[in-house]
Amino acid sequence: MLAILLSFFFYRDGPRMAAGLEALVGRIAGPQARRLVQLTANVTIGVVYGLLGTAVAQGVLTGLGLWIAGVPQPVLLAVVAGALSVLPVGAPLVWLPAALWLFGQGSTGWGIFLLVYGAFGISSVDNVIRPWLISRGADLPLLLTILGALGGVLAFGFLGLFLGPVLLAVGFTLLRDWAEEEPETLR
Repeated sequence: MLAILLSFFFYRDGPRMAAGLEALVGRIAGPQARRLVQLTANVTIGVVYGLLGTAVAQGVLTGLGLWIAGVPQPVLLAVVAGALSVLPVGAPLVWLPAALWLFGQGSTGWGIFLLVYGAFGISSVDNVIRPWLISRGADLPLLLTILGALGGVLAFGFLGLFLGPVLLAVGFTLLRDWAEEEPETLR
C-alpha cells in the first residue's frame, strides 16, 4: 500500500521533483550536474533491468532444471524462484529443497544433477547477468559494478542493491573526471 501511495505522488509530482533535484545538484556539482543526474538515472534503470533480467533468467533456468529432473510442478516452482531471485539468495531457496526432495525419493543421480546445475547454472546467472545489465547503464567496468552491488548489499541491505551501484558510479565518474582535468599551471 505504501509503494502504491508513493508511486502516485512520484507520478503526479515527478517532473517538479526532478527539476528541484537538478537545481540542487546544479548548486552542488556545477556544470557536471546534468550529466551526474543522467548517470544516476541510467544506473538506477540498469539496476531495475538487472533485477528483472536476473529474475526471469533464474526462473526459466530453475524451471528447466526441475522439469529435466522430474520434480513435480516445475512451472509453479520456477515462478516462485523467479520472484525470490530478487533477493541475493532467492533461487537456491527453491532448487536446493527440490534436490533434497529428490534425494529423499531415492533419485540420487537427479539430486546430484540438480545440485550441480543449481550451483553452477542457476546461481551463476546472478553473478553474470545482473552486473552486466547494471554496467550497461552505468558505463562502469564490470568488476566495479559487481563490487558496488555486493558492497551496497553488505552496507545497506536490500536497498543497497540500488544505492551501491549508484554511489559507486557517481563517485567513479567524479574521480575519473577529476583525474582527466588539466592541472592548473603554477604561477
